[in-house]
Amino acid sequence: MTKYVGVSTLEILKEAKNYNQWIADEIRPNVTSPALEIGSGTGNLTDKFLKIKKFYISDIDKGLTSNLKKKYKPNKNIAVKNLDITKRIPSGFNNFFKSIFAVNVLEHIKDDELALKNIYKMLTQRGKLILLVPAKRFAFTRLDRDLGHFRRYEKEELIQKLQSTGFKIEKIYFFNIVGLFSWYMRDKIKRNNFNLKSYHITLFDSIVPILKKIESFINIPIGISLIVVARKVKKVS
Repeated sequence: MTKYVGVSTLEILKEAKNYNQWIADEIRPNVTSPALEIGSGTGNLTDKFLKIKKFYISDIDKGLTSNLKKKYKPNKNIAVKNLDITKRIPSGFNNFFKSIFAVNVLEHIKDDELALKNIYKMLTQRGKLILLVPAKRFAFTRLDRDLGHFRRYEKEELIQKLQSTGFKIEKIYFFNIVGLFSWYMRDKIKRNNFNLKSYHITLFDSIVPILKKIESFINIPIGISLIVVARKVKKVS
């Protein structure tokens, strides 16, 4: 049985085909096999990475991993794991992955620095971590709380946490400026009925191609998310 409270939101976001593709396009150039996706959920993004030869997908929720095993059973390149990134690393995962990515996952973890330390251990030397996390503390809303978010990140906060773990930042940037303002304004206007609806997603998804093109050549100063690419380097003792 699935316990994650945000499953209904994941199901709605499945319809955001343009948006999911946009996220995948931002992440994919940095993904090398063997790769691990942390917090695969219902597989909304997993579907965009099926050409990876050695692809491990995971979730902390046993109900979700059970569903993922059924969904991807025909694909011999995919291994599904039940994984709590704040617990002991599974046997064989130390220094194993060339790339690890997580989309809207780190904010769900109370001890995010412990999670980063474990991710560091699982990466090969110079392996890459790619994260997409919610940005800007001022935009923390009731929906964030309902989805089980502990925080939204400021850029300097995320940089500091990654560097203190032993990562070198290759790039970090804001993503989806329109989404940030619509997220914030809905909280102010619709305090009694803030849950995401299918029509919200459909409307936003229709403008994603335009937004994607604009953000491809403009360095936006703020956005609903931060995307960071960081590389594992040897820690200086």
